[in-house]
Amino acid sequence: MRSVDLTRDGFDSFVQRNDQVLVDFYDRESSDWNKDKNELESAIRQVRNYGCKVPMAKVDAKGETELARRFVQNGNFPQLMWFTHDHPTKYHRTLRSATEISDFVMALDREPVTEIKDKEEVKTYNRAILAEIRKDSPLYKTLEVVAQKHMDLLAVTFLDSPKNNISYITDEGPGSVYSGGPTLKEFDAWVNTFMFKTEPIPIGHPLYDEGSLVVVGSTFEEQLLLPDKDVMLLVYAPWCGYCKKFSSIWDAFAKIVSEQAHLVVAKMDGDRNGSPLPEDFSWPSFPTVMHIRAGKKWPTVFEGNRTVADLVKFANAHGSQQIKLDPSVSSDLLAEL
Repeated sequence: MRSVDLTRDGFDSFVQRNDQVLVDFYDRESSDWNKDKNELESAIRQVRNYGCKVPMAKVDAKGETELARRFVQNGNFPQLMWFTHDHPTKYHRTLRSATEISDFVMALDREPVTEIKDKEEVKTYNRAILAEIRKDSPLYKTLEVVAQKHMDLLAVTFLDSPKNNISYITDEGPGSVYSGGPTLKEFDAWVNTFMFKTEPIPIGHPLYDEGSLVVVGSTFEEQLLLPDKDVMLLVYAPWCGYCKKFSSIWDAFAKIVSEQAHLVVAKMDGDRNGSPLPEDFSWPSFPTVMHIRAGKKWPTVFEGNRTVADLVKFANAHGSQQIKLDPSVSSDLLAEL
């Protein structure tokens, strides 16, 4: 079975009549497309051999610009996107090899939590959570929610037991043991500690430093992807000379816009913290400044001169609202604007 070519005329009906669909939004003008297409078809053969029946389709992003922009708003093609019950999910990747695509599909074509009969079954996974708890416990509901969030990267297994024990298992053996309560926030923060690099949540969280909200890997989504506020984020490294030089400019920017109710100014040590959303948020160099518009799930990266005036212009160009500066702002800055 080959992938189905979709256009705007047939796209909605196709995803509506299938519970799950994988769609590849591709760039036909890419020099790698012929190779990528062969890898996709090879992945389809692999998952069919495993018994997976999830339909796979592809969309020509150049020929179907409106349709592609509807789902891949950052314009980053090629992009694999998983749909469930007619809705796009957060599972989207730029995977290109047949093995990677196959692993991605098989990880998602299952229930979020896998019930096992004994602990030996956990050894079949490279890394997994083993939950030895009761199915009717409050923690089980939390387990399901977090499992759904990480389905493409982490196996979550369940053994009905009164032990009330949850542990992280790798191919090298048992790792971290969960010691928190049943709340989603606590459990999700624990999972994030081994899903990607993160510093501990700061004491006094939320914590501000020179007017900037301090973010770590495990609080990234909670503090930066906001439905009603824009965010300006500085990703820096303490050892970076350019970052040290830029820090006074950033602090001045944070002070000037501190009264803007629609704008959050934040910073994160990108050397000690990783991205929970690497397909959308990455920082190949330091410092990196990003703007995240209210209600959006991806950033716009700042590429202007590192001045307070250019930061304000950037925030205004991409923001949901305009910055209204206090009359006390220096006339030199106002002249630059």
